[in-house]
Amino acid sequence: KDSWIWFLELLVKDLDIDHEGAGWTFISDKQKGLKPAFEVVVPAARIRFCARHLWTNFTKLFPGKVMKDQMWKCAKATTLPYFQKEMEEMKCLDQDAYNWLTEPERPPHHWSRAYFTTGNDCDILINNMCESFNSFILESRGKPPLTMFEEIRWKLMKRNQIRRDKMEAYHGNICPKPRNILEKNKIKAARDCIATFNGGDRAEVENIEGSKNVVDLLERTCSCRRWDLTGIPCKHAVAAIYGKRENPDDYVASCYLKKTYSSIYNHLIQPVNSMDMWSTSEDQAILPPRYSRQPGRPKTKRIKDASEKEINGGTKLRRVQGSLRCSNCGQVGHNLKTCQRHLPPKEKKAAALSKKRKVNGEAGQGSENLSKKAKTGPLTANELRQKARERAEYQR
Repeated sequence: KDSWIWFLELLVKDLDIDHEGAGWTFISDKQKGLKPAFEVVVPAARIRFCARHLWTNFTKLFPGKVMKDQMWKCAKATTLPYFQKEMEEMKCLDQDAYNWLTEPERPPHHWSRAYFTTGNDCDILINNMCESFNSFILESRGKPPLTMFEEIRWKLMKRNQIRRDKMEAYHGNICPKPRNILEKNKIKAARDCIATFNGGDRAEVENIEGSKNVVDLLERTCSCRRWDLTGIPCKHAVAAIYGKRENPDDYVASCYLKKTYSSIYNHLIQPVNSMDMWSTSEDQAILPPRYSRQPGRPKTKRIKDASEKEINGGTKLRRVQGSLRCSNCGQVGHNLKTCQRHLPPKEKKAAALSKKRKVNGEAGQGSENLSKKAKTGPLTANELRQKARERAEYQR
């Protein structure tokens, strides 16, 4: 807790956060001691827990795709009636899972959109942005402090320039991702919704399944709360906007506009000469902290959860590959490169052949045929593979 308080106090000072964090939202992985630190430093700020890490702990106790989908439905519900409906469905599926999600240490206003306050124009449930930046500087983090800071500074300077150039080449007043969401909502509005106005700025929008939502264009709100949470008009709002013969682009929040994006990257990071051109200081040199080497090879990557390995796909084979099938003989358990190792031993095959020749000779075969077979000798590796392939085809 003390370490987090020290960190948050410096963060508040750097970002000029005042009024005890009112209007700010913090999302975290629910690290130990972080929540009490928030209550001390920024008690008025909104706190969210990463639903991805919540699901990781949830799936260890309640595995299965059905439980996973139901948990995410509870997290993505935007209204209290829908949240309660999904929680009742969770209760029917597994009472213990319902009790786990409703424990006091996991209040839903930290991880469900139904309890998120509006006004931030942000409904994210996971902290992928932090994870992405952490991966961006992963190689630099293991270096000495000065080298680490210099590499991070150079990477940020380069990234800012790339983002600025990319946005300058983009044609449109709304950023690409919000634009894609808005275009999808336009299609849904034309297909699913019919708006009826009350003579003012409020409209009743009927959905194709029979439900109804109320849209207020003056307040820029919708009873489904998607517009309130994201700042992008939902399909109900788009239907109402079109009913007014107006453009939905004019109702998108200002944080998604191209000019806002460009203004963020107007603050330039200045280039710096290399260390050999720095002036020498007369102060005492700062020595690195004492380091006690831990046993084993230093780890540069975090240990991934089993669910992450499953999601990331099958680009890496497991240690035991049960489905491996040889393309030469068709048998399971080895591949083409190691096929010869799984063939019958040459000695046993030669002994069996000699015994067979002896039996055939006693059966009255001609001496000419016997001499020809005797000259044949043991089969080659290619012939053995052919026999193994024929045996595999026979077993099928």
